[in-house]
Amino acid sequence: MTRPPQWLFGLTLLVGWSLAQTLCIPPAPTYPSGRPITSYSAASLEPYDRVMQRLLERYQIPGAALAVAKDGRLVLSRGYGLADVRTKEPVQPDALFRLASLSKPITAVAVLHLGESLVSRGVYPDLNSFLHEKAFDLVKMPPFGGQIADPRLKNITLRDLLQHSGGWHRGWAGDPMFRPTLTDIARAMQRPERLSSQELIAFMMSRKLQFAPGSRSAYSNLGYAVLGQVIEKLSGQPYEVYVQSMLQPLGIYSVRAGKTRLQDRLKGEVRYYDFPGAPLVKSVVDGSLVNRPYGEFYLEAHTANGGLVASAPDLVRLVVALEGWRGPTLLSHEALREMLRRPKLPQYEKTPRYYALGWGVRVPQPQAQALPPGKTSGQGSSDPRNPPAKMSPVLSLPPEQLEWSHDGAFAGSRTLLLRLPEGVVLAALFNSRPWNDWSFIAELRRGLENATKAVRHWPEYDCF
Repeated sequence: MTRPPQWLFGLTLLVGWSLAQTLCIPPAPTYPSGRPITSYSAASLEPYDRVMQRLLERYQIPGAALAVAKDGRLVLSRGYGLADVRTKEPVQPDALFRLASLSKPITAVAVLHLGESLVSRGVYPDLNSFLHEKAFDLVKMPPFGGQIADPRLKNITLRDLLQHSGGWHRGWAGDPMFRPTLTDIARAMQRPERLSSQELIAFMMSRKLQFAPGSRSAYSNLGYAVLGQVIEKLSGQPYEVYVQSMLQPLGIYSVRAGKTRLQDRLKGEVRYYDFPGAPLVKSVVDGSLVNRPYGEFYLEAHTANGGLVASAPDLVRLVVALEGWRGPTLLSHEALREMLRRPKLPQYEKTPRYYALGWGVRVPQPQAQALPPGKTSGQGSSDPRNPPAKMSPVLSLPPEQLEWSHDGAFAGSRTLLLRLPEGVVLAALFNSRPWNDWSFIAELRRGLENATKAVRHWPEYDCF
């Protein structure tokens, strides 16, 4: 077979590059249904626009951003609705949003990244040894009142913190980083409610754990706050500085620590809105009456567990880099597998979903096939008294076949980062959290998954 001349390859690349430059230049905003949409997409990706516009309308959310990558290429990056209702400023595709708990996978990646660097320097023989390090041996923080209340605290490992098995259970004892438990702690310490993460950790060291570390998983903001302190102690850098130094070589520049007060919001950051009819609250900063997004919690104490801000395209770029599609390697393939591995906890032994090291993971299951009329299955009988045998759940797949994600929620913020097995990564960020949040997040995830299935042709351009 005759090979095409080399100049034809060059011409093809040039045409592709020129097309990408044309498509990736943000056009003027359009206003379907009265709401602005900014930046670029392709006609075949219109199902995503329908999902985002429907959600803004149905749940009365002012604005949002969505970024979508396919096989390592950024193919959609759009802003929807308003970043500021008063000024009518449209959401730009690279606008900054509070991530809330979507900060946790970034912290988890930073811990693994730090661990691999320490292994390469000979501090630990391997990554698993690092993950079994005792967290409070590294932090070396004095407890409030001078005495540790529970000796099991010293058994908490970095792996325990990453997979939420450290021993704290907010359902049983409240979340120390949020009201009303935060209010009780501040009173006990005779301090204002704007407690730092170090002060909250020190106080919780003077209280009992709710279960033995490593015996079960229970979602813990405090555990990730401790991980932030571990990063600072081992790296010798502030948490934010370490994260930025890790991400900037990948071209990710938007990730930074957010601020509590409206007047301190960052350049390019959206304004946050509570749901209609939500009450004002006393600010944790100065006691003045404020909207909940700007004072019900002290964002500066949440940096490692929920206090970061970022843009949607940069979140997608992070996952693309983790999968090795482009740029320098952030984590080794072995570290990526460890990050997504099923924890050795009884509650996850036979479930298709589990919380790994900083990510919620789902193992896709084969679809049951409908039988033709008159056919039987199982033991040879379709009689309901002898039902067909159920298929055993698939419990393990390689990373490229897994679905992994994380979401986040504060008053005024709702976020989702979703990696699908089809080579698709999506980041959706909103500047309000509906009162019926459980319905919203389920509809968001389902809508994005269905929109992905509806795409018949993926663009070839790359807007990274």
